[in-house]
Amino acid sequence: MAAIDARGDDVVLKLEDNERSLMLTVFSDLAALLSEGQEGDEGDDSPDSENWEARLGLVERPRPEDPALLRLFPDVDPEDAERSEEFRRLTEFDLKQAKAHNVRIVMTGLGRGESITLSRDEVLAWMKGLNDLRLVLAVRLGIDTEETQEAMYANRADLGESEELTLTLYDFLTWIQDRLTTTLLEGMQDGEER
Repeated sequence: MAAIDARGDDVVLKLEDNERSLMLTVFSDLAALLSEGQEGDEGDDSPDSENWEARLGLVERPRPEDPALLRLFPDVDPEDAERSEEFRRLTEFDLKQAKAHNVRIVMTGLGRGESITLSRDEVLAWMKGLNDLRLVLAVRLGIDTEETQEAMYANRADLGESEELTLTLYDFLTWIQDRLTTTLLEGMQDGEER
């Protein structure tokens, strides 16, 4: 079973092999989702591949059709399509890059083995990556309000196997995110008391 503890200024996350393997799989899926349909966004690191036009907001960014992507990159104003389109054009590239960066930090950490030591900055990236993954899972489960979440838990016995596994994964990721947050906050409070 996963365990999370503070060690000085760092946070240590211990995962069993099956937990690490599962997390690598779902974060790989999130990385693929973030790069879906965006040629030029995720090129190699050479200067020729940088999409400077997208970075400057000169490239149109279509509204995502996938509800999970739309949850990660929502309309800034659901009542004003033109304003939302303009905001998406100016911000989506950088937002997508930041989200992909967080996913890479998580996957790098997961590659360290069963005991993962994370710096404060890495913990913050993990918290953001976990939040994005939980948003995607919530969309896939049809959880869009606290009421629908409560109803899903109340009727858990009626869920299909796939939904049950997804909900269990959602719970696991929520627990990790909560423990990372709590451990980080406790460490910050301890630092202030010194």
